[in-house]
Amino acid sequence: MTSVAQTAGMERTDVRTIVGGGIKLGILMAVGVTAFALLSRVMTGLAETVVQSLLVLVGAALCSFLPALWVRPRSTDAIAWAALVGLLGALAFTVLDIVLLRPLALYHWTWDQIGGGSGFWYIPVWWILAALLAWLGGWIEALSAGARESALLKTVPGTVGIALMVTALLVLATPAPFHAAVVALAYGVALVLHVPLAAVLARR
Repeated sequence: MTSVAQTAGMERTDVRTIVGGGIKLGILMAVGVTAFALLSRVMTGLAETVVQSLLVLVGAALCSFLPALWVRPRSTDAIAWAALVGLLGALAFTVLDIVLLRPLALYHWTWDQIGGGSGFWYIPVWWILAALLAWLGGWIEALSAGARESALLKTVPGTVGIALMVTALLVLATPAPFHAAVVALAYGVALVLHVPLAAVLARR
């Protein structure tokens, strides 16, 4: 039987893992946003919607579960550290966004116009969302994994599968159109639903 001390020792909560993971996550966010913006310029119609939806699913899954992969949370504290990786990732993306992406004018800054030229009324929401995704992903990983092995190969497809079912339900049973924003909403709902499901399965 594995002791609590042994389990905690498998977690990675050192500065290099947390800060380095946040920087890597921020770079991945910037790559994903850039790909989304560039593909939007050359694609239209259903093809654009499908590709954007896939990018949203992949990006959301990476933001949710990469911090858990790096931290390997098994305790409450480590789940919080995984959430911090997500937050640092969003902060790193914000720097890259302001320094690189905005000067390149990759996309329209509609939200800046709504906010009177400032983006700092909605940018913190991005930070909160990134921390929330990583927190939920870390929680699912901690519930699903054994003391010595990661469960990400099971949890990631599980969350994506639930998201696809929720997307189908929203599109078929409500006025919501098939759109990347609807897929993003469905993924968020799926991630929340996966937490109690992982808790139930962990008790078996």
